[in-house]
Amino acid sequence: MSVTPQAFHFHLQKLSALEQKTEKFLIAYSGGVDSHVLLHLCAQLKNSPSGFDQSFSAVYIDHGLSAHSKKWGRHCQHICFELDIPLTIIEVDARRKNGQSPEASARTARYQAFSQLLDKNECLLTAQHLDDQAETLLLQLLRGSGTKGLSAMPRVKPFSKGYLCRPILDYKKTDILEYAKQHQLEWIDDESNQEERFDRNYLRQTVLPLLEKRWPAVKENFAKSAEVLAESQLLLDEVADSDIQAIYFVNSEGGVEYDKLLLEPLFKFLNGRQDAPNLSYCYDTHNRSDQARLNNLLRHWININQLPMPSKKILGQIVLSVIQAREDAVPLVSWKRDAFHCEVRRYRDKLYLLDTSCFENIEEQEQVLSLDQEVCLNSNNTFIKLSPLNKTKTAKQNGYESQQLLSKVVTVRFRQGGERYRKNNDGHSHLLKHWFQEQSIPPWERQGMPLIFWGDELVQIGNTIVNNSLKKSYKDSPKNSESEDLLSIEWQRIENK
Repeated sequence: MSVTPQAFHFHLQKLSALEQKTEKFLIAYSGGVDSHVLLHLCAQLKNSPSGFDQSFSAVYIDHGLSAHSKKWGRHCQHICFELDIPLTIIEVDARRKNGQSPEASARTARYQAFSQLLDKNECLLTAQHLDDQAETLLLQLLRGSGTKGLSAMPRVKPFSKGYLCRPILDYKKTDILEYAKQHQLEWIDDESNQEERFDRNYLRQTVLPLLEKRWPAVKENFAKSAEVLAESQLLLDEVADSDIQAIYFVNSEGGVEYDKLLLEPLFKFLNGRQDAPNLSYCYDTHNRSDQARLNNLLRHWININQLPMPSKKILGQIVLSVIQAREDAVPLVSWKRDAFHCEVRRYRDKLYLLDTSCFENIEEQEQVLSLDQEVCLNSNNTFIKLSPLNKTKTAKQNGYESQQLLSKVVTVRFRQGGERYRKNNDGHSHLLKHWFQEQSIPPWERQGMPLIFWGDELVQIGNTIVNNSLKKSYKDSPKNSESEDLLSIEWQRIENK
């Protein structure tokens, strides 16, 4: 298939129409031949007589893994200047960490940088092609992946605030090289692409050429298989999404907590038994249809929480060792991949899905809370903020009288053991441990829950004020009184996915 600006224009418009209205395209440009061809095609559209409504810009990610990375950045600047496409250069730390492979570390750092640049109604263009698709499918097969992994790379998918598009996914590497030579493009050859210690390079240079000698259309056929599997996965996702809606945990404020599932409706729904008295006996291990449907639901649950998929063995352990554990047990199944340390736990009537990699280093030192300043709790990806109470919130929202609260130092700490609190300033003290039990807070969440101290007095746990003598709300205050000057301390999650 020949690469032409006309065909590229058609593919790009067709793919971008599948998602939200596109106002801007961001081109992932590394300086290599694939991304250079993509950049050149976009420049042809930008300068075409027919015109093109959307704007283009490019980004070069400097991983710092090669001694030539700065030189490559200057090359990208020169090319983008010639093509009249704005370029942003971003330096990232792509060093291997947390058990990640070098490729995974670089990919994670790269896409985190892309996500920060992309806004609503904007599309990231990447230069993966048909050969990349074949390599991805083969890698996933060798890892024992299921249909989602074997679906390989979609042409278009939601990403950050916008979406990601692969408009040259149907072209072979030979087609791309032919276009580059025809237009006399100059590109960078990354020396790491020749190192066969990387799995993808080994497949590209040794395995796939050998397969092509026997089956010349192997790459095209692999891509076709990936498309068929992607269609199958869509149907599986629809079934799982329908199954899971009645199983999500809904909190007291009506919010759906997608990382928690209710056990009883899970089993009743899957087995069609409304009279099952004991969850431990609901799951029929001899019914392959029930097993497949439950496994599909669990995979969907893990995927929508953006965590890596466990192996089939781990998935079986979740069913047998966690879901079917004794009612008085607190079971755990875990798996690691790249920077993630995933866990599935059961506590009372719920199933919990966790990424505990961010809980590994809970802060031990107390931090002072000042008015309108956020205190980031990096260990659990959250922050605490002391600010004026929002009058527009419901009457359930409680706060503190400003003058009273600021009369002492307000600090945030984490549990060390033995903490106590008082419901009233002149009342008896109660163990924090008992509060956690009364509130059904799972044991593994207790160490990461921030404790707010007013002087030496524990007054708030997470977002719950436990000292009733300090708790105030607007409905309790006379209008136009000084007591309307109320403050709140809110614990919130950092939204960066």
